[in-house]
Amino acid sequence: MVEHTASGVFCNRMLSMVNSEDVNAIIQAQRHMLDRFEKTNEMLINFNGLSNVRLQQMNERFLLHTRTLVEMKKDLDSIFRRIRTLKGKIAKQYPEAFSSDNCLITSTSGMCSELFLVCSADGQIDR
Repeated sequence: MVEHTASGVFCNRMLSMVNSEDVNAIIQAQRHMLDRFEKTNEMLINFNGLSNVRLQQMNERFLLHTRTLVEMKKDLDSIFRRIRTLKGKIAKQYPEAFSSDNCLITSTSGMCSELFLVCSADGQIDR
């Protein structure tokens, strides 16, 4: 004998409402989406691996270029220090060439060109 309890009747009605073809179509769609997500996940894992390798390569190059720039700055600082020292020695040796009353050549740097000013004996600027 089949019991006709309220819960049994409810379950039978629910089962009769579900179409098995629709359920199979939903399961197939979910499997297809799962396959696509797995492929996408695998592609992202490969991409991340390649990106990490490339990042390490670029980081090494960046460090090398940074060291090169630091060395170049030290070299330029040394060069400018030597130029200032030589300029000071020349100014002591030839003070008349660097006096403000009788300047021979003064260099003024601009953005695109250099302008050389020549001072005459009376302090006027000749261009």
